[in-house]
Amino acid sequence: MNVETSIIIPCYNAEKYIAEAIQSVLDQTYINWELIIIDDGSKDSSSKIIAKFLNDNRISFHQQTNSGVSSARNNGLKIAQGNYITYLDADDVWFKDNLKEKVNYLRNNAIDVVYSSYEVINEKSESISKISDKAIYPTLKDILLQKGNYSTAPSGLVIKKEVLHKIGGFDTNLSNNADQDIWIRILFNNYKIALIEKPLWKYRIHENNMSNNISLLEKDSLYMFKKVATNNMFGSFWFKQKCYSKLYLMLAGSWWKEGNNQLRGGYFIFLAFINYPFIILTLLQKLFRAR
Repeated sequence: MNVETSIIIPCYNAEKYIAEAIQSVLDQTYINWELIIIDDGSKDSSSKIIAKFLNDNRISFHQQTNSGVSSARNNGLKIAQGNYITYLDADDVWFKDNLKEKVNYLRNNAIDVVYSSYEVINEKSESISKISDKAIYPTLKDILLQKGNYSTAPSGLVIKKEVLHKIGGFDTNLSNNADQDIWIRILFNNYKIALIEKPLWKYRIHENNMSNNISLLEKDSLYMFKKVATNNMFGSFWFKQKCYSKLYLMLAGSWWKEGNNQLRGGYFIFLAFINYPFIILTLLQKLFRAR
């Protein structure tokens, strides 16, 4: 039987969660898959845990020197045999019908990418919340303005392999923002994205999430926006200024709260105002809503 769907799990020091992630693949009601696990130079017992699952001939395990999550995803793509590609982060989990519903959707609709609502879980796999209020179809402008209550995480996507090859896979200069960068290129190239309005996967929040690394978030976000500007994806000068201003506000909030660095936070508030003075109206609206 030819493989229809290739699943790629990038793994780095994931001993706490990797078994649950792999088991959620094995529990899928859809069975025409291969699982490619790329270990990115883990120093913990991840490889020993993974070895316990290798009796299933649909699972292959590959190791690389530590090169980052984007490199691991791209190396998995090089090996992949399926026409559909999906990524599962080693700390996330799928519901059993995740692949069945998404692959069926791609088979039966003129769509290039499908994603779904999701459930947020904690370190103990306990449910925190479900993100499934209504259909959200992000546009390129939405992504650049950081607008909308949706996740760009690869664990929620199934995508045609040809699309990934045409847009060039993941940018190895990015880790924290690699998923947003992929969405930007998908939307910029006018590929069609669809949403299944039910939670089909679980996004895990824990202290080691890359999004908790504010310095990395800053580095990746600024690099990504420079790339967008270089490729003329903003479309107009003032839209670019507005996007940068909102990015600076996000970084200000991250440094001020999670990073506990008010000086760095103040610096980005200043940049936000300089780039797009009208942003003050957004700040005032937030203040009035908070009262």
